[in-house]
Amino acid sequence: MFRSRSSAVVLVFLATAAAACQPAEVPEQVEEPAPSDELLLAAAKIALPPAGVVAADLPAPESDGARVLVSYCAQCHELPAPAAHSATDWPAVVRRMWLRMDWLPGELSIRLPEPTERYALVNYLTANALRVSGANLPEGRGREAFERVCSQCHALPDPSTHSAADWPGVFLRMEQNMERMQVTPPSSDEAGDVLTYLQVVGGSN
Repeated sequence: MFRSRSSAVVLVFLATAAAACQPAEVPEQVEEPAPSDELLLAAAKIALPPAGVVAADLPAPESDGARVLVSYCAQCHELPAPAAHSATDWPAVVRRMWLRMDWLPGELSIRLPEPTERYALVNYLTANALRVSGANLPEGRGREAFERVCSQCHALPDPSTHSAADWPGVFLRMEQNMERMQVTPPSSDEAGDVLTYLQVVGGSN
């Protein structure tokens, strides 16, 4: 776990404990949390990227965008896969991360990217983002389950993103991510329908 999240939780715990130990006759002084505290607490609660992605796994690993991703994002958590979000979602996600980095205490020595590096990162992530499905998904058994289950975490992926042989492994990884993120998992029947749909309409690429 990232040390700043632990520090944030410890600081809030100590502040709460100190307030609870005040004599009963002393009115409790309630202070509004500083913006930095709110951001640290939010960062402590978000679902972070799962482990397993290394620099060599990234698309175009020698590019400027990949270098920025490895240099800065890995300071706080595991490397995110560019396909974790769609091209329309990445700018907002990255901006949220920059805000959190800006508010982190200086003693944590978190390096902040320069404007040119931020531009390169956004371009890299959007260029290699999750390929989403079109407005009209192919008909087939399991389409409704696919739309409901997979849209809980991200934009619906294009079924042709993976081959029929690859979808079982990808789907298993997504189920593990849902469990880690405390997202309601599909029932066994729903999971079977989703996987069947993806394998049938996903093609043989």
